[in-house]
Amino acid sequence: MNSMTGYASRSFELQGYTILVEIKSLNNKFLDIRFRIPSSLGYLEEKLRKILKQYVRRGKVDIFISLTAGEGREFASVKLMIDKYYGIIKRIEEETNFHFQGSLSEIISIKELLNPYENIVSPELPGETIEEQFSETVKLFLKSRAGEGENIKRDLLTYIDTIESSVERIEKDYPSIVDRYRLQLKDKIRELIEDKVDETRLLIEAGIFANKVDISEEISRICGHTKKLRATVEKNVTCGRELDFITQEINREINTIGSKVPDYNVAEEVIAVKTFLEKIKEQVRNIE
Repeated sequence: MNSMTGYASRSFELQGYTILVEIKSLNNKFLDIRFRIPSSLGYLEEKLRKILKQYVRRGKVDIFISLTAGEGREFASVKLMIDKYYGIIKRIEEETNFHFQGSLSEIISIKELLNPYENIVSPELPGETIEEQFSETVKLFLKSRAGEGENIKRDLLTYIDTIESSVERIEKDYPSIVDRYRLQLKDKIRELIEDKVDETRLLIEAGIFANKVDISEEISRICGHTKKLRATVEKNVTCGRELDFITQEINREINTIGSKVPDYNVAEEVIAVKTFLEKIKEQVRNIE
């Protein structure tokens, strides 16, 4: 089981540059991959996207890649930029008889009128190396999601245990509800007619009530759903949508029990089950 929330980062040196790769993800119904990378590495975006899609099925995933030039590389890049701009200035001087007497900072400032700086000093870095390092970052990212998934799994199993305990108590208390109804009905009849109670009629009324509030089928279906829920959680596969469907089915059955049985203790257990179903739904939103 994997969470849709995860984070990983990795930096490495390549041809005088420090390259930082960061991957982070949040919940999302579908897979949404977004890149923020230097324009010089734009040609790698589709390849990196394919690598990630091999392992990730759902979530909003943001990928950041940055380049930081080392001192030697930075000097060479700035020198290249200045040579480029100064060459343009010299050509203007030759063709217009205009003599430029500006400072170094003024030479650099004309970059606002020309091609962006990164287009001039754009590094040609080996894509294979970056892909390999990106794949290593993806492994760390998946490990992060798996670790968060294990925490969610433990919580889900605890919630399932609690739901099963509540349903067991409902099943155990249910027979006594019919008995209490029969006694209450008997007392009420005595109060009204102050005469001998027709036991046959009383048994018929109790039977009608028992049939009306019969929840054996709902209990059976909930038990089946919770077993399926537990098995799905323990499978350690992509199961977010399946878990969401199962919790909806349990919620439907427990609502039926709550509407059928007019008993305070059962109502309390129904509320407890619905509370933990909501907690499961919250956690399911985090599962891939």
